[in-house]
Amino acid sequence: MANILIIYDSDSDRRFTETAVPFVKEGVEQVGRHDIRVRFVDDAETADVFWADGIAIGCPTHLGGISWRMKKWWDDRTPDIWFKTDGKFAVPFTSAGSLGGGGELACMSLSIMMMNMGYMVFGITDYVAKKESLHYGAVFAGEPRANHAKEACRRAGRRLGEWVGYYVEGRKDLHPLKAQYERFWELAD
Repeated sequence: MANILIIYDSDSDRRFTETAVPFVKEGVEQVGRHDIRVRFVDDAETADVFWADGIAIGCPTHLGGISWRMKKWWDDRTPDIWFKTDGKFAVPFTSAGSLGGGGELACMSLSIMMMNMGYMVFGITDYVAKKESLHYGAVFAGEPRANHAKEACRRAGRRLGEWVGYYVEGRKDLHPLKAQYERFWELAD
C-alpha cells in the first residue's frame, strides 16, 4: 500500500484552502488502497514527508505566490529533507481571491519548490468541465463551491493516487491513459 500526504495551509476566518482538502482526499480515495494522512502545515512533521510516496500540497495564493507559513515550513526543513525525497510525486492546489488572482502562479511556485526537493510534479491535461482544466494544479476562487472546482480538487487527488499507484505499486491499470472516467469535455463553443 502506498502512502499519500495532504499538507495544507489555510488562513483567514473562512479557511478556503482547508475546504478543498476533503475533495482532494476523495480523489485519492477513488483510486483505493492508499494510506492517507492529512496535516495542517503547523502540525506536519518531517517524518510525514518521509512516510509519503506522494504529496498533495495546498495553500492560499498570496500576491501570486505561496503563503509564508508553507514556504517557511519547507525552508526550515530543507537541510533535513533535501536529497531524501527524490522520486516522490507532488501535485499542488490553491485558493485565490478571484480567478485571475494569481492561483496558477501559486501552483507553479509550489511545483518549483517541490521540484527543488526532488519531487516529480506532473501536469494534468484533463478538463473537468467545459473550458475548465487544471493543467498546473487545482485553482479555485474562494472555497470550491462550483462542481467544476470541486472536481478539479478531486482530480488532482485522483491523479496523484494514480501516478503513485502506477509507479510505486506497479498497478498498470492506473495509468491515466487507461482511465474509464470522463477526461475531456467538448472544447468547441
